[in-house]
Amino acid sequence: MYVKQVFSIWRLLKGIWVGVVAVTAYATLVFYLYSSQNWHFLSFPISIITILGTALSLLLGFRTNSAYDRWWEARKCWGEIVNDSRTLVRQAKAFIEAPLTEKDELVSNIAHLQIAWCYALANSLRRTQVLVYADLHLTAEEREYVSAHDNIPNAILNLIQFKFARLHETGKIQTLLYQNIDDTMRRLCDAMGKCERIKNTIFPTQYSFFVHLVIFIFTLVLPMGLVESIGRIAIPITFTISFLFFYVEWIAYIMQNPFENGPNDIPMTSLSRNIEINLLQLIGADKIPEKILPKNGVVM
Repeated sequence: MYVKQVFSIWRLLKGIWVGVVAVTAYATLVFYLYSSQNWHFLSFPISIITILGTALSLLLGFRTNSAYDRWWEARKCWGEIVNDSRTLVRQAKAFIEAPLTEKDELVSNIAHLQIAWCYALANSLRRTQVLVYADLHLTAEEREYVSAHDNIPNAILNLIQFKFARLHETGKIQTLLYQNIDDTMRRLCDAMGKCERIKNTIFPTQYSFFVHLVIFIFTLVLPMGLVESIGRIAIPITFTISFLFFYVEWIAYIMQNPFENGPNDIPMTSLSRNIEINLLQLIGADKIPEKILPKNGVVM
């Protein structure tokens, strides 16, 4: 995710420069044919441009809002994961009734499992190697267990639930307190499901195609509606207006998929590292990793 504003012409044009250059060349051709070849039939009433531009603005506004809603929901889900991860370990420290040495070992194991779950969930959403970073917090037996599952984060969550269930069965967690822990586990599972829903639900392709079609039609008639009234100035005006529409549509496109391992992603690795630091400090671990710092204005 971009964490600071870095101005770059390349970043502004990346993904849209082909369309903008093509539209500008087309506008130049329209002006040449209109002024030099007397193709006056190329002139369109400006009212057509106004109507199409208004309709396109409404379509792009809806698309951008929908894309941002997906991105913001994903960010809220990870905010819930941060909070509930801390809550889970605090509950384990407060609710487990066992001799001090045994309690510290149990809480430490739960904290490491929760850290592994966060990293595994981030990697699975990005469809990279799921156990990167996560394997550092799992025992050999736990790695073997979760590796046999298609959904590794769900398997890790199951391990945590199983450990709490065993503690409840052996009387080391009271029933009422166990219900509170179960609520926290349910919220973590809900957050995971929401992230998977966003990842696996494709933004409606029909709507995207229609927006692209309207942009294409608008850029075709735009220079024709301007060339009669402002002459050669229609070329830079066409460039500017088409750039704005292309860029807004591109912003919506990259924001509609917040788990694609790109610079506009939710910073899941950084959030997982912050969770790791918090939980290790809660259990009094000796080695605390450093925070992940932005590189070139981007933190992942």
